Amino acid sequence: MKQSGCAAACTLALALCACHGAGPLPSGATLGGFADTEQPESYTGATLYTYMDGGADFYINQGFSVLYVRRYGRGNERFIVELFEMKDALAASRVYQNSRRPNEEKELASGCVASVTPAEIQAAKGRYYFVGRNEDPLASRSDALIELSRSVLNRLSGPCALPAKK
Repeated sequence: MKQSGCAAACTLALALCACHGAGPLPSGATLGGFADTEQPESYTGATLYTYMDGGADFYINQGFSVLYVRRYGRGNERFIVELFEMKDALAASRVYQNSRRPNEEKELASGCVASVTPAEIQAAKGRYYFVGRNEDPLASRSDALIELSRSVLNRLSGPCALPAKK
């Protein structure tokens, strides 16, 4: 009886830490040539601290609602996409403005400007703050990461935090 109670408690604890749910993040198969490498996860304000070691307070104070995390692969490259759903577009824009790398910005998707470095892409669109990252922090610029990020961003609704200049 003790073992089944312990197992139930462990299951409940794990369920509270991360829920399986992709939210608006599409499966790799729908993105053309990408594969899902793990189950998607989602985190709320109470569980965000289990995903991030530090930094959760910043997102919560900016109006955080839910974080969706999905891992994709193509060939030998592995990517993590984090999609922070904020209370509104202004909150997502504030997070992007605080996190972006201004000298690394370029138009990436549907007239949206994104911060693009070899290992990470950041953008805000609608109420979402997007981070696409190569799991190898020493990776060189990856066309696959750019393609993945562009595909996900084009599927999100709402205005871009920084629209491309016309």
